[in-house]
Amino acid sequence: MSEIFFTTLTSNALALVQVLLIALAGAILVRKHVFKSSDVKGLTLIVINVLLPSMIFSKIIGTLDPQNFPLWWVLPLVGIGLILIGIFFAVIFFFRDLSSKRSLLPIASMQNAGYLALPLGQAIYPDQFDLYALYTFLIIMGLNPILWSVGKYLSTGGRMIEFSWKQFVTPPFIANLLAIIFVLSGLHHYIPKTVINAIDLTGTATVPLANFILGAVLGGISLKIWPSFSDTIRVIGVKFLFIPLVTVFVMMIMHLNDSNSLLSDVILIQAVSPPAIAILIQIKNYGGDAQKSGSLMLISYIFCLLAIPLWMALWTVM
Repeated sequence: MSEIFFTTLTSNALALVQVLLIALAGAILVRKHVFKSSDVKGLTLIVINVLLPSMIFSKIIGTLDPQNFPLWWVLPLVGIGLILIGIFFAVIFFFRDLSSKRSLLPIASMQNAGYLALPLGQAIYPDQFDLYALYTFLIIMGLNPILWSVGKYLSTGGRMIEFSWKQFVTPPFIANLLAIIFVLSGLHHYIPKTVINAIDLTGTATVPLANFILGAVLGGISLKIWPSFSDTIRVIGVKFLFIPLVTVFVMMIMHLNDSNSLLSDVILIQAVSPPAIAILIQIKNYGGDAQKSGSLMLISYIFCLLAIPLWMALWTVM
């Protein structure tokens, strides 16, 4: 048991370091002003509007099989459930000063479901990455609406923000929904293979670019002011202890590791992933405490170097 634990711990840690090295390159280039914020914004738009939708569409079209996986619709609910678990514990931890700390709730509860999870999955599960990506995109389909509604409201300090359905109807969401409709209706069989291959080829650029953007955004965070120990320990406790703990407990009750080990790994990675980069984007665009949120996010990404491999190793021996 100890050999399996340490082998898994080491392999996952090395995979995570490999992923974050690319992110580190992005951070260094931003801090050295090789890349400006406008450059990062341009790359982000390319990923969100072109590359990621292409990857989502091709993976779902090529991998989703409702007959062999009839409960695929549960995964968006899993994404919602992970956030609700996080918000529940975050409210408990910050209850005494909730009005002044509400902007920290998304950092404690809403995970980086794609920009870190996808590169990590490609490093750990190269032979199963198509299926890993499918599970990931279905989970993202459930959590993104909450991230861009409740998350945006909380991350900006509870400011009243104009509501628009356009914030939910994003290119990745459209690609997700459209691909599912094509599969369920059987229309995906009529798409020429050449077209699918072209879309898939376009999507292959998503992972390295998304990883680079992750580092570029983190590299723009100021290192002059750090959050209080109290705020840090509460965010870390919710994000890396209570969310994965509840997730593991539920998966053990359902014996998910026995029935679908890859799916259980995907869900655990989602549960223990650091905060969503979108939170910082929301604050920059709509207001909020960018310094406090950014420094807490940076600490979370450093801490995940230990948390993700440790939880994955523990999961293998449970």
